[in-house]
Amino acid sequence: MANVSAASRTRSTTPGSISEAEEITEAQLLKDNGDTSFDNEDYGAALHHYSEALKLDDSNVEMLSCRGATFIELGDFIRAQHDVEKILHLDSKYSQGHYLMGIVSDNLYQYKDALKSYLEALALDCEHENILADNIINLMPHFCPISQSTIEELEDMDAYTKLCEMGAILCVMKKYNLSVRVLNAARNLETNQQGLKMKVLLTLANAHTHLKHIEVALGFYQDCLQIAISSHDLDYQTKALASMASLYLESGNTHQAVVYYEHLLDLEEEMHSGKSQSELLDKTWPINFQLALHLNLSMAYRDIGNLKKAIKHAQLYISLVEKHDFKSEMAYSQDHLGQLYDILGEYQTSLQHFEKFLEKSKQENDKRKIASAYGKLGGCYAHLHNWKLSLTYHEQHFNMAHKIGDKPMVIAASEKLGDSYMMMENYEKAVECYEELFSAIKKSDANLKVNVCCKLGKAFKLQNRYQYGLYYFEEALDIADDLSWTEKKNLCEFHMSTILQNSTQMLELEEARKYLERLIPYYEDQKALKVEEDSCTSGDLYEQLNDCYSAVQNVHCKLGNMEQALIYSELQRQKTITEINNHSTKAPQSSFGSHGDRVTMETINRVINQQNCTVLYYTVLAKSLLLWVLQPGKGLIRHYTHQASKDITVGDNITDLTNQMVSSDGGRRRPGMGLDYTCENRALPEKGVSLQRLIKHNESKQATGGSTCATESEAYTSETSTTEYDFNLKAKSPDRQLYDLLLSPVDDILSKLDVGSNVVVVPHKELHHCPFSILKDWNNCHVWQKLSVTYMPCLYALEKVTQSELRYMRQDDDLLYERSRSCMAGMGHLIMSQDTGISKMSREYSSVTSTKADFEHINTRSLSNPRLFKSGAFTNPDLPGNRVHTKPVSRETTFLSIVTNQTKLSTIPSLPVTPNLKSLKPLGSPTGIDRMLSSGTVSTLTTRTATNTDIVTSPNIVAEFKQISSQGYCFVCGCPSLPEMLELHGKPWQPVGELTCAQREVTTIASYVDTSPVTGSDLTKQTFLASIQKATLIHMASWGCLQEGLIVMSPNENRKPGNMPNAESYIVSVEDIVNSQLKAKLLVLSLGWTNHTREYEDQTWLLPSAFLAAGVQCVLALLWPVSDRVLQKFYYHFYKSLQSDTRISQAINDANKILGTEDRDSWVPFVLIGKDVHLDLSVIHKAMLNQKIDKVEKEITEKLQTDFLNPTPANTDVPNKEQMKKNMQEICSTLLGQYNSQPSVIPTLMSLLDSALKRLHTNNLNRETRTVTKDMVESQGGLDLLKLMGFHFQARGCDVDDPYVIFPHSNEEELLLPAYDALRASHDLLQHANCCHCLYELLPTSEEILSQLIDLLSVTKHASEIQLKITDVSVHPLWINPKAKAFICSIGFHQIGRILNFKRTSVNRKLLTSCLQFLVALSSKKSSILLHKLDVSRLGYSPPSEKVLKDGNAPCLSTLYPLILPRNQYYGLFTFPLTMCTPWMSFVEQNEEMREKMKLSKSKSNLGQESRKQEQDAKIWHTTTSRAQAKSALEKVGQPRSPQRKVKVISGSSVSKCRTPVDQEPKLNNIDLDQRRDYANYLLEHRVNKIVKKEHDSTRKLFLPHVQSTM
Repeated sequence: MANVSAASRTRSTTPGSISEAEEITEAQLLKDNGDTSFDNEDYGAALHHYSEALKLDDSNVEMLSCRGATFIELGDFIRAQHDVEKILHLDSKYSQGHYLMGIVSDNLYQYKDALKSYLEALALDCEHENILADNIINLMPHFCPISQSTIEELEDMDAYTKLCEMGAILCVMKKYNLSVRVLNAARNLETNQQGLKMKVLLTLANAHTHLKHIEVALGFYQDCLQIAISSHDLDYQTKALASMASLYLESGNTHQAVVYYEHLLDLEEEMHSGKSQSELLDKTWPINFQLALHLNLSMAYRDIGNLKKAIKHAQLYISLVEKHDFKSEMAYSQDHLGQLYDILGEYQTSLQHFEKFLEKSKQENDKRKIASAYGKLGGCYAHLHNWKLSLTYHEQHFNMAHKIGDKPMVIAASEKLGDSYMMMENYEKAVECYEELFSAIKKSDANLKVNVCCKLGKAFKLQNRYQYGLYYFEEALDIADDLSWTEKKNLCEFHMSTILQNSTQMLELEEARKYLERLIPYYEDQKALKVEEDSCTSGDLYEQLNDCYSAVQNVHCKLGNMEQALIYSELQRQKTITEINNHSTKAPQSSFGSHGDRVTMETINRVINQQNCTVLYYTVLAKSLLLWVLQPGKGLIRHYTHQASKDITVGDNITDLTNQMVSSDGGRRRPGMGLDYTCENRALPEKGVSLQRLIKHNESKQATGGSTCATESEAYTSETSTTEYDFNLKAKSPDRQLYDLLLSPVDDILSKLDVGSNVVVVPHKELHHCPFSILKDWNNCHVWQKLSVTYMPCLYALEKVTQSELRYMRQDDDLLYERSRSCMAGMGHLIMSQDTGISKMSREYSSVTSTKADFEHINTRSLSNPRLFKSGAFTNPDLPGNRVHTKPVSRETTFLSIVTNQTKLSTIPSLPVTPNLKSLKPLGSPTGIDRMLSSGTVSTLTTRTATNTDIVTSPNIVAEFKQISSQGYCFVCGCPSLPEMLELHGKPWQPVGELTCAQREVTTIASYVDTSPVTGSDLTKQTFLASIQKATLIHMASWGCLQEGLIVMSPNENRKPGNMPNAESYIVSVEDIVNSQLKAKLLVLSLGWTNHTREYEDQTWLLPSAFLAAGVQCVLALLWPVSDRVLQKFYYHFYKSLQSDTRISQAINDANKILGTEDRDSWVPFVLIGKDVHLDLSVIHKAMLNQKIDKVEKEITEKLQTDFLNPTPANTDVPNKEQMKKNMQEICSTLLGQYNSQPSVIPTLMSLLDSALKRLHTNNLNRETRTVTKDMVESQGGLDLLKLMGFHFQARGCDVDDPYVIFPHSNEEELLLPAYDALRASHDLLQHANCCHCLYELLPTSEEILSQLIDLLSVTKHASEIQLKITDVSVHPLWINPKAKAFICSIGFHQIGRILNFKRTSVNRKLLTSCLQFLVALSSKKSSILLHKLDVSRLGYSPPSEKVLKDGNAPCLSTLYPLILPRNQYYGLFTFPLTMCTPWMSFVEQNEEMREKMKLSKSKSNLGQESRKQEQDAKIWHTTTSRAQAKSALEKVGQPRSPQRKVKVISGSSVSKCRTPVDQEPKLNNIDLDQRRDYANYLLEHRVNKIVKKEHDSTRKLFLPHVQSTM
């Protein structure tokens, strides 16, 4: 345009030139002429006119497009192309240009360019969408074989539909790029057809999926799903969810795939909810789709390690196959389920399914499946140690594979045969199979080659042919390293390190050390990940990790790094405690870190230095025994290594010697002796115990020539048979041999210890069952005669026990301190707790000072509070000669000062009669007002006691009476009451008989310790967990499992729905124990053993370790079961020794010593795990008696509403909103738990609260009376909630069963509406029994847990697109909390790896809303807005900071400092006042202080006015209510009565006896009327007093921020 303008200016100066306007006019005229000629199809004339016009304006795109169109009509496409290119160069957004370019390209056979141009034109011009869409459709036959009939079918459609259908056709024909381009063009058009939108999005997603544009495809699928959900289109929901699941599965994100598969199941459940929808399910979901869904879910769950869910869906898959008679899938379905059980280790069940797989395969006559079934059956029988059947099936598998000629099957058969030989420990045969397999592998099959190399290497390693093993492992390592296979590489390094540890070469040992120190963190992370994702962890991972720990200890010992070996040993040992769920969240600060993962010699020495004992730390390796000796202040003083002989390992040697001791001692039956051995079976069946018994029986069968596989019952019979023992005497007794092995290397160290010194043994593996105390030295002297031996699972447990001991000592100190304070009369203990120096503030009050001599003449016996006088509060310690307190103030020094001052009373000399009153100072240091007002004893300065003694004027010491009792007691429990059938390990369990011996034991022990036993149905899980947290001594006798850490209690059938109680309702696990805060000194475990003579395999002390971690100081446990008769004798002597202050170890030794005297060679192998503490049962008995006295005192005080021992405190606590919400939690929990027994209570409460809310806004409603039903009066929690809300009750006439309801006159703390909402939500929740039970168990809980639950439910409700994970900061605390987790799962949440998925069915969505409403109503922090929308600003929880009385924004007012002055105490002519005052008018205020005080006065005035108004409202409310009640009574009396001719009277009436009608109502006498009237006045007075108390509390909160606190 710039050139055109210049040209026009040049022509204007030339004669005959035309102007620019004339030029434009002329060009437009030429264009019009051209258009006319074009319309008349005179294309030559049109071309001429357009060309002439372009000479005047060659950049006019409109004219260029007209000429281009003319060229097209003339068939000159080359020149037309030039014009169109010029158009697009001038204006790339000109749609007509793109359209012409498309026509030109189409005619020049440039179809791709034509399509591109048409699509560009369509994007720029939606007005001609039909023409452009037709052109695009007509191009498609040039790209793919589309019939003309198909194109004709699209002609009558609109543009959007045409493009949508064409895009779908292109996608089907695998023209994915073209499909994407066409469908993207369609998306630019507008349409209201949701179905077409979803089709376009779904087709686009499918096309991008085939193009491997994963993220783009997922986005389109998600958009399609959202539209389908909003439009309730089940078809497209299904397609989108299935496609996303498949896409995630293909991309390797199995967890996310499972999430969408689960959404499909939710959709299926929704379809099944109605008949019409169920029919729609059959149409939308064909049976093949349902089969594929469950099969894919089963395989996906298998891949992520959730085998329970995988088995569940595999069983559903089988049921669908059998229901619809899919014969082609029957064999595979059984095969798949059998493989899952095989992975889970349930070989008996997998064997059944593999046999069905074989049967179905034979019916199909499928040779390959038959051969595969033989191989899997052979593997199953190998796991069951039925070698003969295993080899038979493997041979059949191998022969059939050769016969079929399937090389991969031959390879698989050889591999399975070799695996079976490995399990048989026939390593030579296994090597032959693996070598044959190795030679048949193709070079391209790297994965199989690595696996075979590893198996060959392992076989050679187990034959001790280490060089051969290293060769194959190195070859496998090279392949895995080249292909970056981390797991294979780590497996090779693991086996290489376990081989290299046997070397004596330093370089090889160093190489093994590097491998092991890298592998241990890797395996620990893998194990933690499996636990976090709740996936099934194979035993190989744990075995490899334990082997790594053993190997690294062995390597470090050979390298001379004894300390490093100890560190790794402790790191492995303490995992028993630190890996218990929730341990890290409950554990206090530890030297070893929160998870025990920071183990160094510094931390070990720090723990040892806290002890007063020698520690013997043992580690049992395969070929050596390691021993470390540690002492306080010295650290590691010796390390000893014992090498085992070649023919036996150290562990086997220890086990053999221990077995000999078991056979010859411990009250057991010996050869030639007539001792009657009986032992009650208190062991739970272990998980997989039947499998182990079956394996052992198969081994014994084959050892005797048997060939058949035994049944489970046969295996049990074999196990219970008598075992022959070898009692051939050797040169040394077994206890002497064990002493030589374990203690003789450190005998010189032990001999230097004093008699009775404590020695802590940290055992390992087989040493857990070695009785160190009874081992004999070469002088035939037992160890217990010289030393006190206790056990510890690890040093981490030793530190835990030390912390528990210190905590117990602090509790004793606090108890003594509180007792001393209660004897200090009034405010004396507060004054003594202050520093006696004169503060700067006190110097401003008075310039006078006092000395000690000024008070030497005062007789302390004439004072009501001599300790206040003796504490130095009236002297100035800064003056010379005044040294009242020389130690820093603390609880201990305060208590000691009382004692020392009492001893100095007799040394106070007589003094002059006239004191120096001018030097008397009112107070040494002002006491903090917060301490004064919170003490609750201010009233002792101004009120009288129950004995009518005025504390102010009395010459005697009148202290506040307060008995502070120790809370320790003995808890004896056992013999729970169990139903006939319970759930255990996911299977039914039927308890065998009753624990009669346990019942007798707990009854006897309870008599020893003077308490009542808790047994039978009273011993529920909740009762047990609550009781053990208060007990000092615990003795339990019940069923249990020591290996798995389980204790059996009675299930509470009323609180847990279902006919058969599940394990969570009656099993106490180690997680439950660790979550408790215990303070017991001693716990006696009398559970877990069986009547089988050889079953003692607890090598971890899991249960004792959990109790130690929870706070117990020591646990008494049996090494192996003994006779009930001997055990009862032991308990008698043991508890008899504890009646006086005795160490636990000494009581054990005394009991065993007496047993040996009474019953020759009888002793009980008890071990003390933990600290060897002192225990005095007499002290506990005294504490229990004091607790009974406290209970009686409390009951009398509550009954009579009078405290005869103490005056009422002046400052009573006014509950705030948080405290009332906490009480409401407890009440709601009770209502939920007792709903089955009182179903009408919650509806009645809702009606009463609704009426209360209405009466507050409508006064006329208060003229109506309302009564309480009998069910409400007798309910649990119903009246409590009404009282909390401010309801009262008035007797109605003579009838007290249904009294009048006195509604609250105000909505205190605005709780009426939240309480109503909570009840309404509870009413909705009652339809879900499991959720109600979980809420009952959860409440009451902390505000933090409530807030986190509300956040979780609110996000799930309002933002379903957000994918929550259990590792999220707000979710993780809930997921590790067992009760919160159970509640979350009851709503519909479940874990998929780390993903927290919600089962979004309509039922669960309603349940979630009800739970959210319920929790919001109970929370004091969360707003109800979260019920309706997601407000991010209201999420999260900020813990309240410590409450301080001083407000940072409120200035301190010096005239509000409190003073404590003596008062009304007479001495001669002088009076010593004792009072507390606030000198409001004592000083002249500054302007700012005056303004602040005026604000305070105004606030106080407003507060008073509000209180007066509330009092007036309460009186009016009372009057209105009373009138309504009176009116109701008058109406009843005033009703006309028609005389009745016949009246039913009470039987027994006669002419001489007054006849009383049956329905006659008794009349109130004058006394009853006075009582009713007095109670009505009492209610009014109670409400008014409550308003006054609230006013006082508000006044206190108003003034305290302006008072300086000295605390």
